[in-house]
Amino acid sequence: MSEQHLEDRVLAIWATRRAQILYWLLRGLIRVVGRFYLRTRMVGAERLRIDGAFIIAPVHRSNLDGPLVNSRCPRKVRSLAKIEMFKGRVGTWISAMIGSFPVHRGAGDRRSLQAAIGLLRRGEPLLVFPEGTRHSGRQVGEIYGGAAFLSARTGVPILPVGIAGTEEAMPPKAKFLRRIPVSIVIGEPLLPPSIESGRLSSNQRSEFTVRLREAMQSAMDEAVDLASTRRSRRRRWNKRDD
Repeated sequence: MSEQHLEDRVLAIWATRRAQILYWLLRGLIRVVGRFYLRTRMVGAERLRIDGAFIIAPVHRSNLDGPLVNSRCPRKVRSLAKIEMFKGRVGTWISAMIGSFPVHRGAGDRRSLQAAIGLLRRGEPLLVFPEGTRHSGRQVGEIYGGAAFLSARTGVPILPVGIAGTEEAMPPKAKFLRRIPVSIVIGEPLLPPSIESGRLSSNQRSEFTVRLREAMQSAMDEAVDLASTRRSRRRRWNKRDD
């Protein structure tokens, strides 16, 4: 399957009624699991209800991150995902059905960015992991400039997101979901710099990326602190029961 053929197939699958129905059913199931099994608490959920396009930029600690955040957004959310998720017909269909769009590495990445720009200009929310891959701990890793580039080219805000608990609930290669409470913080929208040419200079992009990383770190610190408070409160309740 050629790369271009893959992109066309992903878009075609996403447009089918079957994929749309399964998308909403799966999101509903994830929301139920998140609420009642993982006891997910989200701060700033109202920021996911803004009109028009926006970019959701979460930290990346687990494969749970994207689904849990998306399940709380009242609108359909597309997400950029590594091309390895689109292996074979079944993998391609499942990834397309959940709203993922393949990101190509190297020279092909420009094509993926152009497709993402098209989605945002049509008013669709888009989830992008600025860290690129999963990291560990509360410290936000080095982030790439893709989210800043997309925001600047389309003029849409970025929502920085901190997530605590998913790393423990579903670590890499885990076969079962552990019942660890999850805390999510949606930060204040980050607006791109005003530019007349429609393009950021390399310095402007670097500065905007630094601002995004700082906003993600602030949201992550708040999420970790919230998780710690919830654990301490739960320990106190357990002691009372004893």
